[in-house]
Amino acid sequence: TKDSDTSKNLTEELDAQVDVLKTLNGAYADLGPLLDCVVFHDGEQWRAAIDVDESGDLSAAAALGAYKHTSDVGELCKRQLFYYTLNFYDEGRTLSIVTCAGSHSTHVAGILAAHHPEEPQNDGVAPGAQLLSLMIGDHRVGSMETGVGLTRAVNAIVEYGADVANMSYGEPSSSPNVGQWVQTVAQEVVRRHGCVFVSSAGNEGPALSSTGSPGGTSDGFIGVGAHVGYDQMLAEYAMYETVGDTVFTWSSRGPTPDGDRGVDVYAPGSAITSFPAYCKERLCLRNGTSMSSPNLCGVAALLVSAWKQEMGGASLSPYRVKNAIVSTAKPIGELHGAGMVQTDSAWQFLKRYAARAAEQVSWRTHVDDSRRARGIYLRNAEESAHARFFNVSVVPVFPTSEKARLEHDSDGESGRLESQTQFDFEQRLLLVATESWVSVPDALYVASQGNKFAARVDATKLQAGRLHTASIDAYDSTDVDRGPVFSIPVTVTKPLHVDASACVDLGTLQFRPTEIVRRFVAVPPGATRAHIVLRASNAAALESSPALFYLHCMQLEPATRFRKFFMRERVSIGHKSYGAGGGSAEQKETKTMDVIGGATLEVCLAQFWNQLGAHDIDVRVEFNGIVPANGGGALAEGGPLRAGITVHGSNAVARLDFIAPVRPEYDVSPSIVLTKARKTLRPHEAVISPLGAERDTHLATGSALYKLELDYRLETTREETQLCLHMPAVDTQIYENWADNFALAIFDANKRYLISQISYTSPLLIKQCGESLVRVQIRHRSAKDLEALKDIPLLVDVVLKSSIRLTTKFDMASIFTSTVNSSAAVYRGGFIAKGSRIPLFIDTIGAAVPSEAAPGDVLVGKLTMSRHTADFDFEYVVPAKSIKKPEESTPAAPKTDKPESKEEQDQREMNEALRRVRVDWVKKSRDDGVRTRLVTDLLANSNDEQRAEVLAAQLSALDATSSALPWSEAACLTAASARRAVGIADSVIELTRTQALTARLYEKAQTDDEKTLKKQAELARTQLIAALTTKCRALAALTHGSVSATASETCADYVEVDGSDNDETDASEQTVREYERAAAELRQWAAADDVSVVIATAPLHMARHQYARALQPVLAWLAKAPMKPANAAERRSMVELRNQLLAKLQWTIWSAHFRAIAPIESPATYERL
Repeated sequence: TKDSDTSKNLTEELDAQVDVLKTLNGAYADLGPLLDCVVFHDGEQWRAAIDVDESGDLSAAAALGAYKHTSDVGELCKRQLFYYTLNFYDEGRTLSIVTCAGSHSTHVAGILAAHHPEEPQNDGVAPGAQLLSLMIGDHRVGSMETGVGLTRAVNAIVEYGADVANMSYGEPSSSPNVGQWVQTVAQEVVRRHGCVFVSSAGNEGPALSSTGSPGGTSDGFIGVGAHVGYDQMLAEYAMYETVGDTVFTWSSRGPTPDGDRGVDVYAPGSAITSFPAYCKERLCLRNGTSMSSPNLCGVAALLVSAWKQEMGGASLSPYRVKNAIVSTAKPIGELHGAGMVQTDSAWQFLKRYAARAAEQVSWRTHVDDSRRARGIYLRNAEESAHARFFNVSVVPVFPTSEKARLEHDSDGESGRLESQTQFDFEQRLLLVATESWVSVPDALYVASQGNKFAARVDATKLQAGRLHTASIDAYDSTDVDRGPVFSIPVTVTKPLHVDASACVDLGTLQFRPTEIVRRFVAVPPGATRAHIVLRASNAAALESSPALFYLHCMQLEPATRFRKFFMRERVSIGHKSYGAGGGSAEQKETKTMDVIGGATLEVCLAQFWNQLGAHDIDVRVEFNGIVPANGGGALAEGGPLRAGITVHGSNAVARLDFIAPVRPEYDVSPSIVLTKARKTLRPHEAVISPLGAERDTHLATGSALYKLELDYRLETTREETQLCLHMPAVDTQIYENWADNFALAIFDANKRYLISQISYTSPLLIKQCGESLVRVQIRHRSAKDLEALKDIPLLVDVVLKSSIRLTTKFDMASIFTSTVNSSAAVYRGGFIAKGSRIPLFIDTIGAAVPSEAAPGDVLVGKLTMSRHTADFDFEYVVPAKSIKKPEESTPAAPKTDKPESKEEQDQREMNEALRRVRVDWVKKSRDDGVRTRLVTDLLANSNDEQRAEVLAAQLSALDATSSALPWSEAACLTAASARRAVGIADSVIELTRTQALTARLYEKAQTDDEKTLKKQAELARTQLIAALTTKCRALAALTHGSVSATASETCADYVEVDGSDNDETDASEQTVREYERAAAELRQWAAADDVSVVIATAPLHMARHQYARALQPVLAWLAKAPMKPANAAERRSMVELRNQLLAKLQWTIWSAHFRAIAPIESPATYERL
């Protein structure tokens, strides 16, 4: 009955509403605020009003000016105490809304210059300093520094004439003291514009050579380590028993890989000071070299301020300030004499030597070695095996000025003074080596162009396994009491030899609070993994507290970041086996790391700075290694090359030989697991353009930088795809980078920003499948240099859905057959004797290559030989796909008809070609009269198959925009055209239904005739589905009564009929029933989630007022359909249909949500990098 049908429909609709609400809630994501911003010029300056309440009403919004002019601060979120300021660029076309990317900067600024008149105990080091806040971090990458931020920061330092600068940022770099930004700071910011630049040395200690860039590796900067003293321990750490003043355990140590000091000076590395209001804490304790750097910077600010006050206009170079701070630092027993800053002593030094012109200069040293070096650093065994001779060049670096650079030669007064200063400069120096194993001449004369001297270092008699340091100090012969004018560090880490056992005992190491013990071991050639074994007895458990230790082991490799062969583990000694009753239980800890043969390994064990008690720990290092004995892994003098292994899939079998050069190896069980597919993309567009001169200029030239933007098409075939993008020429570098900046961002097909990557590559997650755009930006001062990169490839590593294992055998025959006698193999696995060489055969032809991998792609993974040895990077090059042999067909039975002549065959084919052209013009013609005449002529002499083709073409012309909603203006289905479409569709359905049903009969067609019939049946099915789809669309338009009465009327926007609407009537029952039958048949032939089916059938539920049922397939398609430009029109229609259905359901919250996020989901332009 009608009542029962109504009740059923209502029940179905209510169930659907519950399901839709669950779907919407499950898919909800907060895309962040969307704020209306109005920028205008008030006649004096640019201002902006921002709708921070997201109400759409700007009448009460404050119109803020640029902070640098007005000091205006606005509340971005009142509830969270989150504030913002504004900047304007490009003549008001760019509005910059500046907020905190974290609490770090506020805390650092508080240490440097907090000013609390009512609470002076909370003041910073230089409370009278004026702060210039420069943001170098990008919130899109977790506030990590970017090249763009760094460049704009140094430009602002110069623009505003900052006296001192603090940088509590840094990263490990592959090479010290190189990179365009580092050199720009040293030459332009420090040397030319006179800014004292202070930077943190890093928190990667306590092992040697762990300083980061720029503070711990670069000339021109003052690199600061973190120190903790008695007052800090009491006030900040609430220690009931203190330890001696010390350097924080985690503070990075020098020397740099090229032998420079690394850490210039130490300062307090912790503070309780200011915190952002949104953190709900007024003051907070933080520690790190990020805290010691502003401490030292505050000291520099005090010195500069005092100099300006007492010395008037006398010149003060950054080099003079650094000389005073470093020369007067209190010795604390740290490497190469780096001491604790002493503010008063530094000021007295400045006053005492105010008239000494040589204090204005810095010194650049160059050690003539096989590498570019600033000091002498003998780290590996062969370097200290015999006496070494070095030529050392010393050149004074004079401050210069922007005025001198801009002056013309004919009237350059500033330039003349600088030249005269250099002409007058001379130093008669006394050279002193601080240790007997270093020999230098007694004296050296140096003028402005520098000089050279020879040095001899004989480390042959130094104790192996220990750190040995010295320095070559140069004293002014006229004032020896001043202290060294410059010092050249000499560092020797003479390693212990490892005997045939591949083990070395470091003995029992004794620790007291704050103590650090270092030992150095020459890793045997061929070793790939080290096992560090710690043993501690509980014999003194009742006398000593349990303690936390840092085990820090590290190797250095040229032009490589120190984190490659790096292990830093926390080890608790006394927490596991020490019992209240004592006993003799032993605690054992084993830590493992990959190593490279031939390079010295530092084993550094440190009792954490605040841990009490004495502890004895036995340390033993064991080495293992299995390496390739051929190809890229051949043993070299310095050990095996750690290059990856590559095999090509076109080889049926790949052979690799392996050797155990260090010791016998057990548990040998080779496996190859491939986890990623590497694709190479080329840019489809590359554009070089100049950047704005307001912020993006190069300090040395004063000209605008250039940017190269490269666009790559990236397609993902499944949801939740994890990938990693690489561009080896420019990525994984910041401070050492030759370019100004490298960044990339991924956008979906709607131009919506998805994710970013700056400098360092890391795994990215793309949640939705489809086509994306990867935009890469490289900035540099030379457009010519960027030209060479316009076709640079982008490497894309896609994590496979399932890993792939390659079959490995120890004999070739086993790859192909299981009948071989495995006992006859040369090697059966499990054990490799020392020095033995064994073959490994890899089945490459049988690899299960994933469908998404194309020929030439590379599958990437690991080759494991044993759990005791390091894995090798393994690459498998995907070969050409196998050629499928065409299916053999059974010859058709001979026909008895008279065969066609060539003339008849040509005539028939020509007539058919002409007919198809006319059919195509049925779709193309824009004149209804021409189309009608064509259809009439074609139907006059057509069989059923041809009639179906002609009518299908006519139907396609009537509903040319099948992706549009039937009632939309884009579809323009008038009442007349809709009824006509229904009639034509019925004719096509009648002509094709029977033949379409036969398609299943020919699924396994074998004969030529069967294959022809199959092809005809499949064509009929396609035509049938298209006809049913168009019929449903036409009926949808007629059902809802929103079409125009005549073909000339403009299509009205769709307005659904609701039971409460008095001005609209329900469609005729007959039309609805016909619609139901057509929709039911369409679902039988086509996939229910096909977009055309969803658009064609959803209005049927709408006619029944079942809006949630209509919404279900719409949401399902939007969630699963790939995001591609090819389906952009369909996606727009589905979004429009979703919004209309939500409006009909009167779900105003969801309607408002999707309306609000529309500009985020489908922005008009791509977001800037």
